[in-house]
Amino acid sequence: MRKVKIGIALGAGAAKGWAHIGVLNALRKLGIEADIVAGCSVGALVGAAFASHRLPTLEHWVRSFGYWDVIKLMDLTWQRGGLLRGERVFNAVAQLLKFDDFADCSLKFGAVTTNLSTGRELWMTKGDIHQAIRASCSMPGLLAPVWFEGYWLVDGALVNPVPISLARAMGADIVIAVDLQHDAHLMQQDLFSVPSDIAEVEVDNIDVGNWRERMRERINRIMLKKVNFTPTAMEVMSTSIQMLENRVKRSRMASDPPDVLIQPYCPQISTLDFHRASEAIEAGRLAVEKQIDILAPLIKNK
Repeated sequence: MRKVKIGIALGAGAAKGWAHIGVLNALRKLGIEADIVAGCSVGALVGAAFASHRLPTLEHWVRSFGYWDVIKLMDLTWQRGGLLRGERVFNAVAQLLKFDDFADCSLKFGAVTTNLSTGRELWMTKGDIHQAIRASCSMPGLLAPVWFEGYWLVDGALVNPVPISLARAMGADIVIAVDLQHDAHLMQQDLFSVPSDIAEVEVDNIDVGNWRERMRERINRIMLKKVNFTPTAMEVMSTSIQMLENRVKRSRMASDPPDVLIQPYCPQISTLDFHRASEAIEAGRLAVEKQIDILAPLIKNK
């Protein structure tokens, strides 16, 4: 009897992407082992670490981030293509992964990018894995595009924010999808920020229901205070891209839904809040707990 192959599709979400770590750790703790990993944008970065058994190393690294550590990784540039070169952060990622080719992954892995010339998605499943991660994460306007075989590649989230189709194409019979942007309607990430008294809540002892109510109340107050503020260029760009991604995601999921959908809840984390890894990781763990009944058949099969 042929073994049922489980695929995990890790979606885009910038700093919320560290929630993927919490999801993957929780699934493994339940005894659910993936055979195939498909990633988009930050999901490609986390997915590559997971597929190469380097996830604990990545988790240790991102949990160590402070606000200024993130700032130091941002190499600003006035060149065309993006505000950041991306060399510092992706050189650091390369040192963490310690391999260069898709063939070195222990699990089947693929990353989604967008061909800027044709507007079509490009699936990268072989060759230089660092180039694939870099291209998949290249948020238009923020990070410069990547030159690949005669084309410029940018963030895969423009065409396939949660790469369920790629996971199926690589042979997955069952796909567990992780959607990080489902709560964008509660708070556009860069337009409003959550005050520190909520941002610093101890995540190990969260009452999820009560926490959400307090979050909504605080967001409403913030929105009232900032309604007359003019958003910055970065805020307009990131929020516009999120709106586009959500429309594309809803359309694609309607025609190709996953078998299990996991949606970490962390609207307080803004686009560049990469120093808030602990909160995001905990949100990923809690999201898996919410879907335990749906995941139960997969646990029994293992």
